[in-house]
Amino acid sequence: MRLNTAQRLALNLDSHIVVDAGAGTGKTSTIIDRVIEHYLTEDQRATRILPMPERPSKLEGGLLMSPSSETIDLRKWRGLLPGEVVLLTFTNRASDEMRDRLRKRISKLKPGPISDDGISRTDPRIRHQGFNEQLLTLLEDAPIGTIDSFFNQLISPYRGYLGDFNSKDIISDTNRILLVESAINTLWRLPNSFNLIGDAVDAGIPSEIATQVLDARDNISRHYSSRRSATNVLRSLVYKSVFIEESTRLMTNKSGKIDQESLKKRITLSIDQEELTNFSREVCTLITKYCDFIKENITALAPEGVFSDTRIASLDSLCESQPPVGKWEQLVWLGHLLLCITSNASIMSDKPSIFPNSKLPSDTWESGIRSYSEIKDKTTKESVKIGLKTMSSQIKDLWYTKIGKLILHFTQVTLMLDDSNPPMTSEDWKRPLQKLQFPLPNRLSDDSKINKFHFTLEAEVDNLDNLKLVHDGFLGILKKLKKNEETHDYEDVQRLAGDLLLANCPTVCRTFYPQSIQDALNSLNTETWRDDHIIQAFSILEKLENNPNMAGNYLENLSTIRIDLTQRFDLLKQIRRRYRAFIIDEAQDNSPLQWRLLSRLWGERATQDGDPEVPNTPWQPTICYVGDVKQSIYAFRQAEVTGFLEYSRILRDINKHEFSSIKELTRKPPLRKLNSSRDPRNSYILNVTKAIEVTEDGGRNLIPWIPFDLSDTHLPIPSSQEVEYRKQGLIRLQINYRTDGGLLNVMNEWWNDVFNDKHRHFPNGNFYAQSQPLFPSKDKINSSGSLEWICPLGTGGETNPSTDLRKSLDPFGPGKPDSIERQSMMISLRIKNLIEGKSIRILSSEGEWIELPAEEPVDPSDIMILLPSRSKIRDVIIRHLHNLGIPAQADREGRLLDRPAVHTIEGLLQFIARPFSRHHASWVARSTLIGFDDAKLQQYLFYAGKEENLLIRLRDFAINERQKELIQRWIDLSSTGRIVDLLEETVDRSDILMAFTDTVSRQDIEQFIDIVRSLSREVGGDSIVLADKIRDLRESGGNSLEAVTIPPSDAVRVMTIHGSKGLQSKVIILADLFSGRQTNMTMDDRNRLIVTPELFAGNPKPWSNEKSPSSALWKHVRKIHQARKSAESRRLLYVGATRAQHKLIVVGSTKGTNWVNGEGIKFPWNYSESLPQLGEMWIESLRQGSANRNEQDSPWLDPSDVVSDEIIIRTRGHRIFNPSSLISRGFLSNSKALKGLTMLHHPDCFISETNSSHLTKTPLTRIENLDNAAKKSISQETISFSSPRTDSFARLKIAPSRIPIIEKCPRRHWYETIGGLSPKPIIPSISINSSNSLPQGIDAALFGTIVHRIMEIGIGNPGPKGEHPTTPLPESWIKRETDSIDSLEIHNTVFDELLPLEADRESTTELVNLMINRIKSGALGKLSRGEIFDGHRVEGLRTEMPFNITKKINLDNLIRSRWTPDGYEPLSKIEFANIEMSGLIDLVLCTVAHGESTIRPVDLKTEEAIKLVDGKTDGLIEALGESTTEPKCQAEIDILLEHRMQQALYYTALKNLENERSKSGYPSRKVLSPAILIGVTGRLVVYPEKMLENALNDLEENLALAAEMSLGSNIILSKFPQLEASKSEICNKCPFNQGELPICGPLN
Repeated sequence: MRLNTAQRLALNLDSHIVVDAGAGTGKTSTIIDRVIEHYLTEDQRATRILPMPERPSKLEGGLLMSPSSETIDLRKWRGLLPGEVVLLTFTNRASDEMRDRLRKRISKLKPGPISDDGISRTDPRIRHQGFNEQLLTLLEDAPIGTIDSFFNQLISPYRGYLGDFNSKDIISDTNRILLVESAINTLWRLPNSFNLIGDAVDAGIPSEIATQVLDARDNISRHYSSRRSATNVLRSLVYKSVFIEESTRLMTNKSGKIDQESLKKRITLSIDQEELTNFSREVCTLITKYCDFIKENITALAPEGVFSDTRIASLDSLCESQPPVGKWEQLVWLGHLLLCITSNASIMSDKPSIFPNSKLPSDTWESGIRSYSEIKDKTTKESVKIGLKTMSSQIKDLWYTKIGKLILHFTQVTLMLDDSNPPMTSEDWKRPLQKLQFPLPNRLSDDSKINKFHFTLEAEVDNLDNLKLVHDGFLGILKKLKKNEETHDYEDVQRLAGDLLLANCPTVCRTFYPQSIQDALNSLNTETWRDDHIIQAFSILEKLENNPNMAGNYLENLSTIRIDLTQRFDLLKQIRRRYRAFIIDEAQDNSPLQWRLLSRLWGERATQDGDPEVPNTPWQPTICYVGDVKQSIYAFRQAEVTGFLEYSRILRDINKHEFSSIKELTRKPPLRKLNSSRDPRNSYILNVTKAIEVTEDGGRNLIPWIPFDLSDTHLPIPSSQEVEYRKQGLIRLQINYRTDGGLLNVMNEWWNDVFNDKHRHFPNGNFYAQSQPLFPSKDKINSSGSLEWICPLGTGGETNPSTDLRKSLDPFGPGKPDSIERQSMMISLRIKNLIEGKSIRILSSEGEWIELPAEEPVDPSDIMILLPSRSKIRDVIIRHLHNLGIPAQADREGRLLDRPAVHTIEGLLQFIARPFSRHHASWVARSTLIGFDDAKLQQYLFYAGKEENLLIRLRDFAINERQKELIQRWIDLSSTGRIVDLLEETVDRSDILMAFTDTVSRQDIEQFIDIVRSLSREVGGDSIVLADKIRDLRESGGNSLEAVTIPPSDAVRVMTIHGSKGLQSKVIILADLFSGRQTNMTMDDRNRLIVTPELFAGNPKPWSNEKSPSSALWKHVRKIHQARKSAESRRLLYVGATRAQHKLIVVGSTKGTNWVNGEGIKFPWNYSESLPQLGEMWIESLRQGSANRNEQDSPWLDPSDVVSDEIIIRTRGHRIFNPSSLISRGFLSNSKALKGLTMLHHPDCFISETNSSHLTKTPLTRIENLDNAAKKSISQETISFSSPRTDSFARLKIAPSRIPIIEKCPRRHWYETIGGLSPKPIIPSISINSSNSLPQGIDAALFGTIVHRIMEIGIGNPGPKGEHPTTPLPESWIKRETDSIDSLEIHNTVFDELLPLEADRESTTELVNLMINRIKSGALGKLSRGEIFDGHRVEGLRTEMPFNITKKINLDNLIRSRWTPDGYEPLSKIEFANIEMSGLIDLVLCTVAHGESTIRPVDLKTEEAIKLVDGKTDGLIEALGESTTEPKCQAEIDILLEHRMQQALYYTALKNLENERSKSGYPSRKVLSPAILIGVTGRLVVYPEKMLENALNDLEENLALAAEMSLGSNIILSKFPQLEASKSEICNKCPFNQGELPICGPLN
């Protein structure tokens, strides 16, 4: 694709660029081209002003196929390498597409003159044939992905440094939900008692806020009248953590409390100061006139004078004082004024009664003047009446203007939060709303009305503090749970990224940094890329160093703190140095936190000698972000559109600064010019071009500098504003390559109104989109496209439907009209016509049918149905499509556990877990798995014993033998914990897939079983635990799992508009546009919590039998949220419509839509200004478009509209549409390509030879068919099984660590493999620290890992005595290294890497040093120094040597079978098994002894390490000082026996290796018996020959047993009995004999 002008401007690598990419404008292609230009352009902003980061000179051997002569030295390439360009996007699917497209584009690159024929691209900048292969190799590890995955990759090397020692794995969605629910439950269970506060701290709540968190929790429970309501609030809170933390960060004081003044500022942030001031002055002017008029007529209106405590006196005083200056003060002034002129009863309504009946209200607060009706003089009376009415109307009209309504809202909010009284009021003056007593009373007095009370400012702040505290406490508990589970989620990744990038004080530093330094590091300002807060922290540190008295307890740590902070700051700069360019796609969907963290990478980087001068710019790397505010529809994922707009403004300012300040950009040859942009493809010195490129389009594509005012040939000349934007770095892509020209032009007219400023509830809100005209590409200009409106009639229902359950119901027949059924039916009929290529017809107002020409058939996969929300219409649409035989599937099917097939399988799981439960028994018995009727169920349950096992009883009530065998299989598998096998066999062998025959149900079941399988890996196979976890998922409310299905490639796709982002289709059907399901506040009001980027608020309801008190904060946050939701709904309509390539079909109608003979379709009209439906927005845009084009006879106009005037939004009315008129003139736009609209209102519009309704199966007929099929299956004879096939070989992998387990206890191996049980105890024992234990914070496994790691890094290698070893060895094996296992530096490096923060480092260091010294003074120490020991001298060695061996095991024709209800079906007969094993050998020593070359595996063991310090001399210590290699005590013999399987395997691996060398004719070494290096003594103990021989023989037997257990069928647990009591020491170490409830152990 040739790039258009805007796309070429977006290739500018010498400025920061923001690309405003409208729908279908080819942004992905633009991004790919920009990335490639970063790679290929050697002279660009990033290479000219930024230093080159560390690079490899060449790639490792084996990675490239090109010869070295065809590759380049990467350190000499001046362009950017893939690892230096960060490319981020919003979804994994998009990032995979980006990487794939980059691969394809790079693979086409070749050296040669400029040319691109679509198959290959030649470019003179590529001077070596293998360069693109180098780029492709580097691309695999390039930072390309989602923002979350990038941060995860960024922090991975530094997890230990950041104090995080959990697994690197990201938690699954399932487990994330379970953890959240577990944390919520934990929070509620904690006792609020001072004596038990330790429980809260142990649960994870920070100790300094534990008491406050529990108090806040209890307050919330009281404020929301029940724990259940409070739990919903908390659940809503925790899923909006990013916004919660953002808003509280800007409102809290140093003590962590919400600050009242900051809260006021946040509330008034959404109103413009100038507009407020102008309004206040205008109101003041009008009120002054009013008061002056009263004074002029004082004798008539107040003959006795005006008393000071009246409304008129207060009003006059307010006018004299004039409006104050500040926002809050002006709102208070307006509030006082509003109190004077509004009735008490209506003061808080959306349209208060201002000057009721043109008079000042007079109730408990007297007006101070009498009514003009009391004036006796008629002339005076009339004059006063006219004057008061005129002036009061002017004041009232001002408040009812758009800006007046907005200011009214802020005024009402201020009235509740400000407790001052209007001037000139008496001491006993009562406010219209009363302050609610705080803390809240247990109940209100009987005569009190709750709607007359409101929360005060102090109470609102207290409510926010409670929510914040509970949120913080919850996060603490969740953190502890994740630590226990050793897992992460992406919120943890972002937190760790913030620590790494010093966006805040790192968590790991908070234990030893002074609070003042922590506060400085936490004070990151709005210019988040700057390091001022770090400089401030250093400044505070210097003051503490210079003033020891100020340092207090931190004095001794100041030097450590300086070193630590310096290292962290230096690391940040080093990380910044890696990246020289950022490209952020879908940037409009970034959260505020993501913007903040990303920008931390744009600041000052590390420099070295010879680097370019540090550039004078806030943003060092070249930044480009791409997005479209009109497509920001992910607020529910905490995406925030304001960041895109704000960073766009900053980017343009920085570009202006750089042009004037960085001379390197304008020196010759210049990279930037004032009036043009450099095209990097054409602006280098060596520029050879193919002739065809010059002739193409007059060579426009080859000019090196593109004027900012250049336009494409079929586009208008850019405006001066557009040119200025381009100069500043804002590039708008306006050519749409997706949609046909006629349809695109029609839609452009819609967006002019949909995104018009008049729809902004908050005029200065920064979350609104603006319309942007899109122009069709050259090849689509003359394509008309098509627009249709399926507008089902909403009348009928006069007669009742048929009661015959075998007759399908006609949605347009008898019965109450159902909009969803009617829409779905017409959608399916229209799709059928499209697929078959048949014609349709429309009805004229005169009642004549007009047939339209047939269209080309459309494939089902080219049709996409988009829904504003995931509502029940989706399932109805799919049902109607399936009834017509049309393949269709939704991408997401709603809550997985609510799906019918999954509900059945879950019932079985719950029953297996609790076989005594009558509820679960009836759940399964009535399901399709068993199929009891009411009588059978009654017989089954009624006579069951109270404590009877109902699962066993169910077997006796089975309908037939096959069902009986199935139930028996449930009993057998559940007793051995094989729950996943039980579920899978049930699906395969029951009738469930006969009942649920559709593909979706099968995928639902598979997804459910995958979840159970995943859970069983983590929590074991205990059925009760699994069932409870599934129940928790089901009860987790709106955050539960969704059913994710994969639609077939030839199906109609049904999805939400959110899910269609980034997709396109030939036919788009926008369904259900006139329902309020997407645009209502029902769920927000029900949850009683709203979280926005600006603020969050709850809506407390302290008394369950009363309404909620008035809350100013809730009122305000709800209005902001409503405005944001309305703005996003408009963007949602844009995204949905712009997916269409050729045809857009709008579906929906309002209630009461009917056909009027002689007129056509009468369409009732309603429009909600606060939250209009998508269809209302669409109709209103057509109305406004007609008015703007002065189309007097347009049917979109209301009969009362006067086109010559600016027409206002009408909230109700009706329209008349004649389908036959609209088809020829739809009043859609000035476009000549698409003039008409096809309007379909009834199924009769679709011509069909046969009526399909009688072919549709009703639910009853489906059930009867299933029942007949089930009965038929009962009568089938028993299946005879065929002979098993013969398989000569089977392959399986076994971890070497499993072999000793199999040898010692096959039963344990069965538990962990066939049984699927987790080795974690069900109820862990309370650990008691004994005096002879290892240092705090480490266990035996960690201690062993530390010593192994030190040995791996520091062991010496003397190398061969001469130049070469006696038998050849790899170069790395013989490289001479000095023995440094006792190096303090190596020890500290390993400790930093492996030791947890809570570990006792000093004691660990002592213990490690003692063991290392023993090793160093022992046999291995001598050998590693080149000394001779036992006749051997080391020639070479290898630590952590990987091995891979395959053993052939005779299985004696093992039969593999599978269970069926008719018995075991033999599948295959296996003669041999090839068992693959791989692992690492701690140490391999290659020695020479008496002229013979040898090789020996050595395994380091660190058992009994504590004896190095406790003085005991038994066990392994008994042999201390012995110099031979034979075992010298029973403990040494025991340790050899303990690890003999492992050593036999190592010996076999080396033996195979040397045998292969010998067979190939290469010199080989003699493999010596394995040895154990005993850490506590330093002795090298070699296996005696007989012991090794026995181990090798037993290895064969154990491998055979492992193969039988892995490949065999029906291997039951009873085959492997518990160990005898004499072997209890084995059981004592077994995880299944641990905890308070061990599941196994020795006999007796």
